[in-house]
Amino acid sequence: MEILNDLYELCNGIIYSHHVPKEAEQLAKNNGFIIIVGGSDDLMYAYGAESYLTDYIEHGYGLDGNNLEEISDSNLQNEASQLGLKIFWCGRISGSKEEIPNYDINEKGFFCYTVNSNIQSKEFIVYSDSDKKDIYCTGLIIKLPDDFESFKGRI
Repeated sequence: MEILNDLYELCNGIIYSHHVPKEAEQLAKNNGFIIIVGGSDDLMYAYGAESYLTDYIEHGYGLDGNNLEEISDSNLQNEASQLGLKIFWCGRISGSKEEIPNYDINEKGFFCYTVNSNIQSKEFIVYSDSDKKDIYCTGLIIKLPDDFESFKGRI
């Protein structure tokens, strides 16, 4: 739990740039964590532990939200399904009934991410710019479970 809190302290309140602090990225990589942030209107960026998610860093499945269950990238699909990773756009996943009740973009931004309840994780805020008035997205720090199977390097 200590590393999760350390990562939170490093990431919470960062300014939107598609990146997380290098110190956070290295700490996550060394300790089996993945840090996810949103970018543009459809991108998900993943940093940290060795995995397909972090190997390719940028994934374009966020437009209108996505549960990542029926995507063309089977390696991403396999890793995301192990975590129950879902992308929410304004609190919803388009084309499904999945939504986050009482979602407020002023408190969470346009993007946010969820994982299964048995996965250790913590949300953090990413601001649109340095005045820190507008929230761009809510990022997610995820502790990979011991039985996580990486699809890094698979075709």
